[in-house]
Amino acid sequence: MDTDTRLELLEARNALLDLISGYAQGFDNHDAELLRSIWHEDAVLDLGEIFGCHRGLDAIMAAADQFWTGAPHMHHWMANPLAEIDLEAGTATASTALDCLSTFAGAGTSHIGGRYRDKFVRVDGRWVISERTLDVQFVTPMPEWKPAQGSEAESEPVEVHAEA
Repeated sequence: MDTDTRLELLEARNALLDLISGYAQGFDNHDAELLRSIWHEDAVLDLGEIFGCHRGLDAIMAAADQFWTGAPHMHHWMANPLAEIDLEAGTATASTALDCLSTFAGAGTSHIGGRYRDKFVRVDGRWVISERTLDVQFVTPMPEWKPAQGSEAESEPVEVHAEA
């Protein structure tokens, strides 16, 4: 493989990792502009039976608004992404582990785990997500979980001591 191809593959991989991170940051920070920027116009976000399938950029953004209302605090951790890139075709796929804490309005916090399977396309030299499918492996309610400190704490900070 020549140096130019190797460089193009590295740049593509970094772009894909930015899209995966952009998804997490967009949802976690309620950043509609960032979230909108990562998708192909005809993208599909399939979150399975639990969270629904959303086709097209407008439907994905409408779903994001509903998620932000229903789960005002989300913390997505994306781990172990494995990507396959076809530079000639301008396509790529990835598999990424998900670990997420979501605080649902009126229902408390749940720990969600699964795997995202992504398809990407390069449009006018820019990579975007064309399809993201979530395989939910578990949803574990955590009714006693409450933040003791930080921006999501509901009351005065609680003194926390780390045990040695």
